[in-house]
Amino acid sequence: MKNINIQIHNKSYKIKCNKKNKTILEILESHNIIIEYQCRQGYCGSCKMYLIKGTVISSSKFQPIAYLNPGEILPCCCKIQDNIEIKL
Repeated sequence: MKNINIQIHNKSYKIKCNKKNKTILEILESHNIIIEYQCRQGYCGSCKMYLIKGTVISSSKFQPIAYLNPGEILPCCCKIQDNIEIKL
């Protein structure tokens, strides 16, 4: 297990998780941080959020078809590489 620091709207959450097996959406849900989503395969885009700092990688086998602006990510399809700051 690795300690990952996720900052959301100027609140700091220190979350212990196994980063290689969890998407950002799964991590947030496991800590009762609820965001809107529809599918978990990158088709919808309702879970879009801004990545302010840090590094994520796409964990999906599928290429998302949701349009993403620069700096936006889909937490249902991304895994954390290091500490991140996000804006919901």
